[in-house]
Amino acid sequence: MKIGEFAEMNHVTAKMLRHYDEIGLLQPSQVDPETGYRIYDAAQSTYLNWIIILKNLDFSLSQIRRLLSGPTDSTAMIHQLIRKRIDLISIQNDLIQKKIQIDRLIQLLEKEGFHVKKEIDLLRIDTHTIHEIKINMPNMEMFLEQVQDAVSSFQEDDGFSIARFDIAHFKQVNDVCGFDVGDRVIVTCYEIISRQVEQHLIQPIIGRAGGDEFIIFAKAGRVDIEKAAKAIVASLAQFDFKTIGCPLPMGCYIGGLPGRDKRLVAIRQMIELSIESLQKAREEGVNTVLIED
Repeated sequence: MKIGEFAEMNHVTAKMLRHYDEIGLLQPSQVDPETGYRIYDAAQSTYLNWIIILKNLDFSLSQIRRLLSGPTDSTAMIHQLIRKRIDLISIQNDLIQKKIQIDRLIQLLEKEGFHVKKEIDLLRIDTHTIHEIKINMPNMEMFLEQVQDAVSSFQEDDGFSIARFDIAHFKQVNDVCGFDVGDRVIVTCYEIISRQVEQHLIQPIIGRAGGDEFIIFAKAGRVDIEKAAKAIVASLAQFDFKTIGCPLPMGCYIGGLPGRDKRLVAIRQMIELSIESLQKAREEGVNTVLIED
């Protein structure tokens, strides 16, 4: 069939098909030698559908070409998809955190008496309030600087672990109790995490990963980081959150993994991979600890 018919059948444009032909991604089954018209076979729709699916998932054209050039290793394919999922979750978390910050700023401006056509001086807003907003922002770069300083003192055979902590159903806290209570819950969780990791781990470092998530780094193996994580869960379960204005039952999820590669780029990759570990913990249920090998 001609390019227009093939395009219409597959709900794409002829321009797109011509582009795929030019870059060698999807070439017509034949070209009419007299008219130069591109002729496509209906069976090529399957190939085109995969191009559209993979492109929509942000695979590059070179990756798509490689994946569709023939049978591909299923483990490698799954790994690529997991990486894509990690990237998307990371972006989603960043967007959620920014939305929370915007909601807080709107609430703050309304509290300060902001109305249309009325001026407001941001520099004169209560400094304690601004500080509260600031401390609830992610501090990943500062966290990585502290990690880099720590690993510089490690011995060659020293290992470490990374764990990611997430408060279960935290959105309900903000929705039901308000941001002020939500902030107190986050501070309380930080204090609980801090006490337990100081007690159970060597050289622990804690950072905000965004939203209601914390990252823990320590010179520790899988057994030690799992022990510390379970102690955090137990301590969280014992704390009476009603004393800080939160009547909701609180829980958490913790996912993580051990590592040995002390290069900063490798540690960054482990931090991203901890998103996947945390997701698996969420799937298991509230108060799950999942430290992967």
